[in-house]
Amino acid sequence: MKYSLALIAISLMFSACTNEPERVVESEWTPEQPKLVAFFLEENDVKFKQSEEKYYEDGAMEYSGSYDIEGNRHGEWKYYYTNGNIWSVGNYANGAKTGVKQVYWPEGKMRYEGFFTDDLKSGHWKFYDKDGSLIEEMDY
Repeated sequence: MKYSLALIAISLMFSACTNEPERVVESEWTPEQPKLVAFFLEENDVKFKQSEEKYYEDGAMEYSGSYDIEGNRHGEWKYYYTNGNIWSVGNYANGAKTGVKQVYWPEGKMRYEGFFTDDLKSGHWKFYDKDGSLIEEMDY
């Protein structure tokens, strides 16, 4: 009996120590189908939205992304077409676009790709038509 109580106490301590995000449905299409789901974390007694996921009415993912502790977009953000194909992928650092940005046609081929530095277009950008042929290149 003492052994069982000790195991339960240790299990509770470990589960209390893990910082799993709290899932909160912020809006819904129906009681069974969420529209917007947020994930909250608590660090140093501060609760903040770590990430969110938005869904189309049929349940397919519309977008997902994460935030920093101040509520700015931070990290990778992905958007999807209603057919499930990726629409765009981009990164943020404390609310500013940074790094590679890729945007796709609904059929899945690359539409354009480029780079951001401190929320501004930078470097070499490429633009493609729907069949994947390169149609333009620009430097920023």
